[in-house]
Amino acid sequence: MKFGFCVPIFANPGMAFFRTPFYKKLDWVSIKDSVLLCEKLGYDSLFVADHLFLGRNGDIWEGMTIMTALAAITQRMRIIPIHLCNNFRHPGLVAKAVSTISHIANGRFELFYDYGWRKAEFDQYGIDFGGSDEERINMMTEGLEVIIGLLSRERFSYDGRYYRLKDAVCSPKPAKEVPIWMGEANNPAMVTSIVKYADIFNSMPCSVKGFQKKLEIIRNECDKQERDFSEIKLSLETQVLIRDTEREVDQFFKKLEQLKKYNNSYDGDILDQLKATNPALESYNSRQKLEDEFLIGTPTAIMKKLDAFIEEGASHFMLWFMDFPDQQGIKLFAKRVLARYK
Repeated sequence: MKFGFCVPIFANPGMAFFRTPFYKKLDWVSIKDSVLLCEKLGYDSLFVADHLFLGRNGDIWEGMTIMTALAAITQRMRIIPIHLCNNFRHPGLVAKAVSTISHIANGRFELFYDYGWRKAEFDQYGIDFGGSDEERINMMTEGLEVIIGLLSRERFSYDGRYYRLKDAVCSPKPAKEVPIWMGEANNPAMVTSIVKYADIFNSMPCSVKGFQKKLEIIRNECDKQERDFSEIKLSLETQVLIRDTEREVDQFFKKLEQLKKYNNSYDGDILDQLKATNPALESYNSRQKLEDEFLIGTPTAIMKKLDAFIEEGASHFMLWFMDFPDQQGIKLFAKRVLARYK
């Protein structure tokens, strides 16, 4: 089993269901110190989001820049974006960046690629959103073909609908092969691309039943494309709140109520997207509902939940620690949970 630290490059105080509910204000020092702690404690990977604005005041660091910095200060953990958006950057430039970060990280880079769904970001930055999700998925598919071609061939030409390259050189090549991550399962066109290109399928946070439903969709598409489902590794992105006692968990949620006053994000559109990938979000109004979707509770309770996902085939977990920038959760998870699965 592999466990990754989702790097909080944005602050979302009071938003219990969205990743960083205890983080009041974005700062580099808290991120750097926690990343280095995770390296020391034995976490396997680092994950970095890719948005143009997110959370309180819209503050968020640029993803490729942060990954380059993390590659330079770490020695062992894999470096992986979260849903790197095709339309934010020309895929040829992404290929160059991937190869560069791969060398800085000594081959530890993996590529999690996506088509981008958040229209407000496109509109604010003057990026063409396209006419439909399917159009952006088609662009992303061409983008992946461009990236794969540039990273694998000495010279690469491509004549697609959206991208054209002629005898392009992308050198040096990555230090090691770059695995491809993809997700989600709520759009048939995206599912088709996932089965065609992905080495790893990742699910956004969901219950075990929700995970099972997504995997059934992927299995059915594998049958259509005659691909062996077992070739695709499975990952789950989720939130974690771990404490030694239930009383401490209750105290966390009481304190969380006090942080809602700090939230002034521009992220109302995110709610619609989260509901699209996970309808259970409609009822995220209690600790019990949050526990159904996330890893919340004592180490024993969390390991029981992990075992249920592992039984379904999950082998990599992307962890958002809800108590960040407090490092208590990071340390306790490493001591009581990582030790069991390593």
